Amino acid sequence: MREPTNGSRKIVRQRRIWITALAVTSAAALLIWLAGHETAMGAIQRALAQITSGALNLFGHRTVVIGSTVTSAQFGITVVTACTGLFTTGLFLIAVLAYPVGWRSKLIGAAVGVGGIFAINVIRLVSLYYIGVHLPGFLDSAHQLIWQSLLIVLAVALWLLWAGRWAHVAREA
Repeated sequence: MREPTNGSRKIVRQRRIWITALAVTSAAALLIWLAGHETAMGAIQRALAQITSGALNLFGHRTVVIGSTVTSAQFGITVVTACTGLFTTGLFLIAVLAYPVGWRSKLIGAAVGVGGIFAINVIRLVSLYYIGVHLPGFLDSAHQLIWQSLLIVLAVALWLLWAGRWAHVAREA
C-alpha cells in the first residue's frame, strides 16, 4: 500500500474542513429555523411540558398540561422557547461538529449532549415548579440567574466529558 502524499493529505484535510463547515452551518440553520417556526417550537414546548408534568406526577403532584403550561392547584409553569434547552443543545452540537475528530466520535458527542442537556433541562423545570410552590420569592432568581448559568456550565462539562473520554476515537479517512 502506498503512503499518502502531502498533496493528497491536504485534499483530505480540506475536504474534512468543508464537510465540518457544512455540518456546523446546517446545525445553526436548523436551530434558527426551529426558533422561528412556531409549529415546530410549539410542539417541542408541549412535549417538554408533558414530560415535566409526567415527572411531577410520579412524585405525587396532580399536574395537567394545557398547551405548554404545566399547572396544578398550587402553581403553574409555562415552557417557552428559552426554556426548551434548544439553544444550549444547538451550541453543544455545533461545538461537537467543529471538533476535529471522526464522525463516530461526533455521533457519540451528539448523543451525550442531546440526552444530557435534555435530562438536565427536565430536572431544571421540575425544580422550578418545586421552587414556585415552596419558595415563590426565590423563583425569579433561581430561573434567571442560577439555572440559566448552571445549564451552560453543565453543557460545557458534558462537552469536556465527551472531549476527554470519547473524542479520541480514530478519525475516518
